[in-house]
Amino acid sequence: MIKETVQTVARWVDGIVEGDNSIEITGISFDTRKINKGNLFIPFVGERDGHAYIEDAREKGTYASFWQADSTVEKPTGLALIIVEDTLVALQKLAKSYLEKINPKVVGITGSNGKTTTKDMMASVLETTFKVHKTQGNYNNHIGVPYTILSMPLDTEVAVLEMGMNHAGEIAILTAIAQPDIAVITNIGEAHLEYLKSRGGIADAKLEIAEGLSADGLLIYPDDPLLKERLVGEAVFQRESFGESENNTVYPTSIETSMDSTDFTTSLTDKIKFHVPIVGEHNVYNALAVFLTARRLGVSVANIQKGLYEIGRTSDRLEWIEGRNGIQMLSDVYNSSPTALKAVLKTFEHIKTNRRKIIVLADMLELGAQSPMLHAGIADSLTEEIDEVFAYGPYMSYFTEAAKSVLSAEKVHYFTDLNKLTEALEASVSGDEMILFKGSNSMRLNNVVAHLAK
Repeated sequence: MIKETVQTVARWVDGIVEGDNSIEITGISFDTRKINKGNLFIPFVGERDGHAYIEDAREKGTYASFWQADSTVEKPTGLALIIVEDTLVALQKLAKSYLEKINPKVVGITGSNGKTTTKDMMASVLETTFKVHKTQGNYNNHIGVPYTILSMPLDTEVAVLEMGMNHAGEIAILTAIAQPDIAVITNIGEAHLEYLKSRGGIADAKLEIAEGLSADGLLIYPDDPLLKERLVGEAVFQRESFGESENNTVYPTSIETSMDSTDFTTSLTDKIKFHVPIVGEHNVYNALAVFLTARRLGVSVANIQKGLYEIGRTSDRLEWIEGRNGIQMLSDVYNSSPTALKAVLKTFEHIKTNRRKIIVLADMLELGAQSPMLHAGIADSLTEEIDEVFAYGPYMSYFTEAAKSVLSAEKVHYFTDLNKLTEALEASVSGDEMILFKGSNSMRLNNVVAHLAK
């Protein structure tokens, strides 16, 4: 992690030091509940003014802090303060300067779905050859990306940075900080339609990641017409694509799925088989994006195989959990969108089993005015493989009505209370079930999973 003097930090962020500029800071923190001794404190000005917590930060071991020039909070004594115009902008400048000092190869990853899984795959593969630092948890926004960079060890050779967004212009800020050598777009779905209005708007926002590429940088993108039409013309950076068709740089030549893994071969590696310990055909395409990145960085095919085979993943993303009495639960409750939900449903329906198959779905958020239509449209992905449906949330009412026209009405249950859904589901299962859970994180389906796992 960053270890610099106050004087150096101030120079990097165009700040003015008040106090001892020779103090050395180790790491940063913007949350006094998690601060470590020697951290540089970053007080943000939002609904709450972080400057008000400076005394708490000092008591927990901070010796220096950013200080926004227009703060109305009384300045503390006994601390080194770096006076800046905007503490958030200063944090971002600090991250960019630290990244330039370490100078690793940078892989930036964005997309409507799959970016966290792809990030985990990417790190696993690249770690076979390089010293890798990757985004942890959901630290993928205008604060999280700088934090991830500033947590990077000095010997990092490759930084794998996940970049998330809700609004246009946000990825542009992140890619300007990271200046990626390789930019990856996993897909263009419907997430954040509420703010971006159309899939075209989403495509524009995701393509912002390419703004940070140099002329010898590489954009890796999926076979999506919205992206291809926006990339027509003379290339200002290099491009490679992945998808189903032979028109792409790489495509799968075979895919074999099972309950807990996926095997595939590619057009660029003849009959060499890759094994991914993750369920779902859609994850083959995430793996192809990783394959192209690793190939660009000189990772051997054998190490790509090894890294994919040994992948470790962020929790709550398409993981099998054993429930009480032997229930098998496929939990994917961190986020949800129509594209992601349809892909997971396809995977779940194709699993061969003698168990009853139950799906538990909750609202997909940030879809805007199209939300009723998009929720109802999920019913088109249902097949007779599904024995029972439990749905929760106001928008899932549209799905429920549509689902009754696909499955018999007695198989479909709708709830506006999560506790009642939990009770009904618990009463319905005996232990001989396979249950898929999918919904946006704030819908709290993880609580239902945890209850049945006891």
